Amino acid sequence: MFNIPKQITQGDTVSWSETLEEYNPATDTLKCFIRGKSILDLTGVSNGNQWDFTIDTNQSILLAAGKYNTQFVIESGKNKKALGITELIVCPSFEKLTELETRSADEIELENINKAINKLASGAVSEYWIGDRKLRYQDLEQLTKRQQYLRNRVAMRKNPSAIGGRNVGIRFSH
Repeated sequence: MFNIPKQITQGDTVSWSETLEEYNPATDTLKCFIRGKSILDLTGVSNGNQWDFTIDTNQSILLAAGKYNTQFVIESGKNKKALGITELIVCPSFEKLTELETRSADEIELENINKAINKLASGAVSEYWIGDRKLRYQDLEQLTKRQQYLRNRVAMRKNPSAIGGRNVGIRFSH
């Protein structure tokens, strides 16, 4: 419904136009609210029968990388009406990156599980207090089950055609 790009990169200048048949750009105001890790509010510029929008370099560089929702709102006289919500992905500018996380959530969790198992194996305490909260490590059996589950998921993601996991079935018939 809306022409805002689905994906932009930090530091880029992005322009697009919106046309709404029921509204008049000469008398009505169209706004775009971008919400996520950062906030950006835009007001369309009337241009004939459409509104033009621009996210300039200085604005896009301030948008943290991640997923955003955008909402368009029309103001006609004293009336406001929300028209719809879209998604926007802001990609990091590689030019400014010093580090980029390329591991999946499963790979990160697997690394944390491995660290917890190593702590238990080295004789680390199994429970402790922080202020008035009691924290407890999971027992080794739970950790190793989760570790194997995550290893299988990571392996399947890296090689989807590989057979593995618990759901393998083989049937022989005469």
